[in-house]
Amino acid sequence: MRISSLYNTNAMLAQLNINGTRYSKLSEQLMTLKRINVPSDDPVSASRLVQLNREQSAIKQYQSNITSLSGALSIQESNISALSNQMLAVGDKLKLANNSTLSQKDMAGYGMELSSMVDSLVATLNAKNENGSYLFSGTQTDSQTVTWDEQKKAYVYGGNDSTRETIVANGVSITENTNVTHAFSGSGNDLEMLNKLKALSDKMQDPNASYADYQDEMDQMIGMAQNTSDSLAGLFTDLGGRQNRLTLLNDAHSDVSLANDDVVKELSATDYPTAFTNLQMYTQSVQITYKAYTMVSQLDLFSLM
Repeated sequence: MRISSLYNTNAMLAQLNINGTRYSKLSEQLMTLKRINVPSDDPVSASRLVQLNREQSAIKQYQSNITSLSGALSIQESNISALSNQMLAVGDKLKLANNSTLSQKDMAGYGMELSSMVDSLVATLNAKNENGSYLFSGTQTDSQTVTWDEQKKAYVYGGNDSTRETIVANGVSITENTNVTHAFSGSGNDLEMLNKLKALSDKMQDPNASYADYQDEMDQMIGMAQNTSDSLAGLFTDLGGRQNRLTLLNDAHSDVSLANDDVVKELSATDYPTAFTNLQMYTQSVQITYKAYTMVSQLDLFSLM
């Protein structure tokens, strides 16, 4: 079998090209500290990294939504807590006023206090967030929650019963808003409790009215105030439950994110000691190939005679 000098040259150049490519790739991995710099370095791992990065982006968005929603719920909790405290005060005041031995002047004083409490309740129901949106108007956040209708001579609800949902995980959403006006209503959003409390406070301040004229209303209002307090307590519990779910979901997202980070590092990070050792080996291989090529290229038939 005859081996031409051209064959030797091509074989040596091919080997030099292979070693040079491997040397360049290892040098790049050592400089970037990344095992995969382009998808062709490892197509399977590169595809997995794309999936992991997409999942990490989704987790960051979920966690951002959770942070925002948790803040919104905390503001609602504060205002519902205030409403609950105000209703406890209303109940206590009604019980003190429910006394036939009190004078009309004393009754009028209690009536004025109850009227002031109604104003405080309405003000809290009309609470806004930092963006100026009404907290308890359903999805009509630009509409005042409770207003006084001069024609009806009654408080009316200005929002709706719709809910806003925030996505906090894949396929999981949590309600953002809370319908508080139901706690003050007998049916739907009629605000029956507020309107009857205002009417009672007005009667108590009427100098021509006596305790007997509104005793039944007083007894009824004490019961309604208790029902409203119970409803507010239920809403507060519901908000706490939503906050707990958010905490659990956020912790789960954090655990998954940490696990994904470990996988990303495992797939993409350069094994520095191994890469450095291989780089030295390819450096030596290139040097040996060059030396062998130089020696072979100098051989001819006459040198053997």
